[in-house]
Amino acid sequence: MSSVVSSLEMRIVEDVLGMHGGYVLDFTDPAFRAFFAEHKVDIDADRFQSDGTSKAKRLRSFLRQALPPLSGEVLASLLEHRAVSTKLGATSSESLTRYREIARRLGGQVPDAKAPEASPLRSEEDLLALVFRPEMLIKLPLQVGLAELLADRMSEARRCIESGAYLSAVVLGGSVLEGICLGIGLHAPERVNRAFSAQYNKPAPKLHEWRLQEWIIVLERLGDLSPNVSKFGHALRDFRNYIHPSAQLAAKFSPDAHTARISFHIVVAAIGDVTKVHGGST
Repeated sequence: MSSVVSSLEMRIVEDVLGMHGGYVLDFTDPAFRAFFAEHKVDIDADRFQSDGTSKAKRLRSFLRQALPPLSGEVLASLLEHRAVSTKLGATSSESLTRYREIARRLGGQVPDAKAPEASPLRSEEDLLALVFRPEMLIKLPLQVGLAELLADRMSEARRCIESGAYLSAVVLGGSVLEGICLGIGLHAPERVNRAFSAQYNKPAPKLHEWRLQEWIIVLERLGDLSPNVSKFGHALRDFRNYIHPSAQLAAKFSPDAHTARISFHIVVAAIGDVTKVHGGST
């Protein structure tokens, strides 16, 4: 069978998964075997050891022989494992974007040229140009009724801005961002818990106990939020802290129309990022 992964694509896969030296991520042999068993593949089978027995050689052999949908499924799952690995160095955003395109192509999906890593947001002007549409929330895998509730809060935040209730708008924006993060986490709790443990080197607390800062960091680690949107998200978190009168008094902070609009559009940007990753989930 001819390979469904080209030689150039294989180099990208090898770079992202740290396959040089025969390894694949930080998998031990038993963990590698168990990973493939989850996908109903016996990676120790003779047909995958024709080039050698290292994990990297067996993965290359698998990618040459497996049907495209299964190859795409395995590559996507390996990328999630990469997000929680603590032993890999940095990989360029371009390589990660290309890797995702390969996995999506093999899985029968059209590559998305605007993956979160390649977010065009660079400035406040870019941010303020974004447009919120309620249907963006409907596409996300949130619990029943949550998308509608969050859309209502976004509408209320907009009315607060128009009426000059700027602090209220900031607080509402922060609550929507936190609600989206929690909703994504509840959809795939094991995924976010693994990333939390890898990030903080400790067991993850109950999802409802996570702070907004932790959600932003973990979702950026997983690729759900782009680095630029994550940066803006931390700014919103800082603004929202002024819901506490003592914090607002100490900082001598009084949000104005510009701050409120920035906060609103930070949420719009975050919705856009997670929709690119989870918009097709059920």
